[in-house]
Amino acid sequence: MIISNKPTVHAVCACLIALLLTACGETKSAEHKRTNHPAKNGRSSDGAVLVTTAELKKLKNEIEVPGELVAFQDVAIHAKVEGFISWIGVDRGSWVKKGQKMIEISCPELMQKVDEADAKLSAAESVALRAKSALQTEKAKVQQDQAKLEADELTYKRLLEASKTPGAIAQNEVDLAAKTVEGDRGRVAAGKASIEAAEAVVVAEEKNVMAARRVVDSLLAMRSYLTIHAPFDGVVSSRNVHEGSIVAVDGSRNATPLVRVQQVDKLRLVAAIPEDAVGNLHKGDKIPFTVPAYPGKTLHGVVARPAFALDPATRTMPVELNVDNSNHELDPGMFCTVQWVVSRPYETVFLPSSAIGTDLVGSFVNKVRDGILSRVPVKKGDSMGATVEVIGDVKAGDQVLLKASNEIKDGSRIESRIATADETQQANAKREKVGGE
Repeated sequence: MIISNKPTVHAVCACLIALLLTACGETKSAEHKRTNHPAKNGRSSDGAVLVTTAELKKLKNEIEVPGELVAFQDVAIHAKVEGFISWIGVDRGSWVKKGQKMIEISCPELMQKVDEADAKLSAAESVALRAKSALQTEKAKVQQDQAKLEADELTYKRLLEASKTPGAIAQNEVDLAAKTVEGDRGRVAAGKASIEAAEAVVVAEEKNVMAARRVVDSLLAMRSYLTIHAPFDGVVSSRNVHEGSIVAVDGSRNATPLVRVQQVDKLRLVAAIPEDAVGNLHKGDKIPFTVPAYPGKTLHGVVARPAFALDPATRTMPVELNVDNSNHELDPGMFCTVQWVVSRPYETVFLPSSAIGTDLVGSFVNKVRDGILSRVPVKKGDSMGATVEVIGDVKAGDQVLLKASNEIKDGSRIESRIATADETQQANAKREKVGGE
């Protein structure tokens, strides 16, 4: 009796097909779990520890720094002489040009002082002129005495020569000539002394004239202060007096000015830049900023006057930017937000923020080398996007745990793989969420 094997063959084939379908399903399920379920606790779904690679980058980041716009020139106009306002031609908001007359002050007492000083100057000049005339008279007299002395000396010499011939001339005439010469010499000497005295008088009177002239010039300068002109092109931002107001000279800092003039066609943007953001500061850099008055609009200023020194109290550097305001859309006193660019002229090491841990000891990363784990202390630098600058024993190309952990002991052997971009993003997002909470 022959038994057929066909049912058995069909059964075996059916089992094989079922096993193949089951295996395919398990493979797809594993792939689905790997791709659709994020890594947990720094491990992928296949059990491997996720690592990331340190990279060299040039830091270029923007930070927001508060700043303030101030007038390029801001002058409080005070009175330099006492009096009262006789005329004022400007008010708050008036636009003025350099040299334009703004205020006139009346001071009758000052005008009287000018007249008195002019009179004293004229009197001093008259006395000095008389002194110079007396000096010239003395000089002329001395010249006459000198001429007479020379003539008498010549006569004496001739008489003395003639007296050598016996009986030619009497000795009495020779003696009289000698006495005449002696008297002439005395008069000349006295005349020279008189000249010196007259010259001293002239010098003294000329000094008196100079002193009187300085008084006049000083009073005339003070009289010029009675008219106040605009020091530059600008706008009158405040006015505190009116016609008839009494003004007095007050040297205190808290004195109320007559008016205040500000130059606003160009402004100064003053910002305090943190110490770690001034490393690549250059004059002429164009810096963006915003103001609340124009939301969504980006304006620009040019670095013009860095202090090049830090304020020890705040550890910041005052920096001034020039801002063109020829269209007058900005006003002094506005607060602004400066988009300050922090950059390095050289490359440094960067890691994802999740790769840097912090505990009571300090900041650290978990370096992986040949499958062996080691903790490496580091210092945090500046952030750039989702990465952070690290300073320490970490070089470009080193692999570290994507999620720093202080629970894994040094020397542990691990199986790792490079994290994908999505896994890195998820780790950073989770780190930021935990940090925010």
